[in-house]
Amino acid sequence: MKWTRTSSLEAQKNQQEIWIYENNGKRKEYPVEVTLGKPIDILSLKISKVADFKSKVDSVKSSRTSVYSNKANLEAVENCPICARPADQTNRVLNIYGATFTTCQQCFHCYALYKPTDAFLADFYKTSSAYQSTYADKNTQKQRLEWISRPKAQYILDQYKKRYGRLPKKVVDVGAGSGHFVYQLRSMGIDCDGIEISESGIAFAREVFAVDLKNADFLKDAEKFKCDVVTFWGLIEHVSRPTVMLEAGRRALGAQGMVVAEVPRFESFSTAVHRAFPDSVIRHLDPMDHNQCFSDSSLATAFVLSGLDISSAWYFGMDAYEFLSQLAYSIGEDKVMELWGEKIPVLQEQLDLGRLSDFVLFVGTPSK
Repeated sequence: MKWTRTSSLEAQKNQQEIWIYENNGKRKEYPVEVTLGKPIDILSLKISKVADFKSKVDSVKSSRTSVYSNKANLEAVENCPICARPADQTNRVLNIYGATFTTCQQCFHCYALYKPTDAFLADFYKTSSAYQSTYADKNTQKQRLEWISRPKAQYILDQYKKRYGRLPKKVVDVGAGSGHFVYQLRSMGIDCDGIEISESGIAFAREVFAVDLKNADFLKDAEKFKCDVVTFWGLIEHVSRPTVMLEAGRRALGAQGMVVAEVPRFESFSTAVHRAFPDSVIRHLDPMDHNQCFSDSSLATAFVLSGLDISSAWYFGMDAYEFLSQLAYSIGEDKVMELWGEKIPVLQEQLDLGRLSDFVLFVGTPSK
């Protein structure tokens, strides 16, 4: 199993590439439209004060250490969640709050060797208001729509129209969180339904956006959601078998369909920051939030194994914010953000151009 790609030596924000997949003597080429970078006013959404960051660190560290110190909560991950290579054929990378992260030697997927059981995670995501608190915040919902939901919605509509010459008639957002993306697409005239199990997320969407999210089993009922586009925003890293979720997305599509998945990215500057500051992690490699972290190779492999041809990829992140917030916390000085916060967009733009972003989004269409 091997992935290679052709790209220009000159980093450009938009470029056409050829991604090449080779496995067991077979070879397939995918023309991929690559986008690097996404503007965002990150300080309007994230913590900027050291005291607030410390409070978050204390809460997350206590919660995750409690989970990973209790074997009753955990189950061993015996094979790579993407390519199924045995977990004893991996390279250990770092330990965060008792969770040991490793990378697969075949597809380079990063995952924790032990993970919370599916039953524990289902209950956690359903009942934890703290987990949804970042998104279910009335004080930042306007900024979240402007800087996150609207750019993503426009990107998906543009990609679909390029592919099929029209806008999608129906979109299903799986793992809809607090309903921001569903509301955004509806405000743009697109019929969109959201699926969510979080009780606080469902309540927030109903109260703030007048959006009723569906509490449904998408894996079981995928065919019932016939649609043009299925989106997974920060979802498939939470499930035990990401390829099964992607394949369910493919099954939900009509004749002209598209699956979109955004995931945390291992090959990022944020990963290096967390290797340097493993005792103050509150995002990215937080083992309850992201007990898996994708490489470009592992996400591409997951798409192919799910019967999807990759058509576009978008790299963007919050790595500059991650570095500065960790630096400010480590020296206990708010002036780091006061003096450097306005430089985050410049720093992040260069990190994105160098493909050191901590998020990536792939778009795929059903294989012919």
